[in-house]
Amino acid sequence: MTGKTVTHEEILESFNRTVADAAAYLCCVDEKLTDGHQSAHGVLAQMVYWHEQYVHILKAIIAGQPPELQAGTFDVLNMIGRQKYAREALPMLAHQLTTLHHEFDTLLRTITDWSLNFPVKQDSGYCSIAERIRLIDAHIFNRVALLKRAEAGHAKIKTHITEE
Repeated sequence: MTGKTVTHEEILESFNRTVADAAAYLCCVDEKLTDGHQSAHGVLAQMVYWHEQYVHILKAIIAGQPPELQAGTFDVLNMIGRQKYAREALPMLAHQLTTLHHEFDTLLRTITDWSLNFPVKQDSGYCSIAERIRLIDAHIFNRVALLKRAEAGHAKIKTHITEE
């Protein structure tokens, strides 16, 4: 590791690439494809739901107001997201994700202090904007990677090598 500090622009470039790749892949994949935990449709519905939450939360942070945060476990909140978008087709969800992400990116670019707390639900601990964006980026990347592995017939994330 070089110890190089990652800039906000580099964080956003990675995040934007990840979301664009996710939208492009998920808009056209079989919606019933599953990674063993969630269907492609469910994963994309959750991404749209959470992007709505992120935009709402960031607008409150920018306005200097406490954000209205959802209560519940991630499992419950993800279920709410899946139910909210259960009837939406993948191409429409991918479009919504892209639109919401553009708004999110635009809002993020107005913030100079990325050390501010960016909670995502009521019982969130402290997490800076910079760290939250990296976490969201990694989560989206990993969810899509799981689906791609499942599509290729490699549902397991990691296999253990044993000596013969």
